[in-house]
Amino acid sequence: MLLTLQRVAVSAVALSLLAGCGHTAARSGFIPNSVPMLKAKGDEDTSEYKAQGFALSQYGSVKVEAVEIGKIEELRGNPEEFEKMRARFQASLQAALEKSGGKGDRVLIVRGSITAFKPNKPLLNVAPQTQIMKRGYGYAACEIFATDGPGGKVVAAWMNTQDTQRFGAEKLSEFGTIEKACDTWGPAFRKFLEN
Repeated sequence: MLLTLQRVAVSAVALSLLAGCGHTAARSGFIPNSVPMLKAKGDEDTSEYKAQGFALSQYGSVKVEAVEIGKIEELRGNPEEFEKMRARFQASLQAALEKSGGKGDRVLIVRGSITAFKPNKPLLNVAPQTQIMKRGYGYAACEIFATDGPGGKVVAAWMNTQDTQRFGAEKLSEFGTIEKACDTWGPAFRKFLEN
């Protein structure tokens, strides 16, 4: 009886640990390796860097370069989805940064990339009992950096991974997690630049 209770307790602990696990994508190399990224305070899924003395108001304008897509094996053979997600992230960055900047002729050049992605498996995300192991959950990761003019030094960098959330609607579609991430990355990067 005692042995059975111990097994049940160990199984319960293992399941709770697995249920709490998130995914944090590794640095892909899109942000230059010379940039010293540090974990954001209070957010294990975000890393950041800002050059000493950086202020968004130092730049008269902000130019967002074309967003890139990393080598994402999960979307092999689906170029339409690649383009939709790339365009969505591009629109998010541009909308968030279009009215940025202060006075002067300095230009902040922003480059972004979707660096990792795993699609959801919606059929595994319908019933609560199928969500315990999060087998149907996906994630999306990005890296963004800004330089002082074209070819200038990196003055700010930010990377983030977003997991499918248990109580979110994004789990009900294959690309829901990356769509949500693409929409939120632009405003989050803007907020990071302003703080």
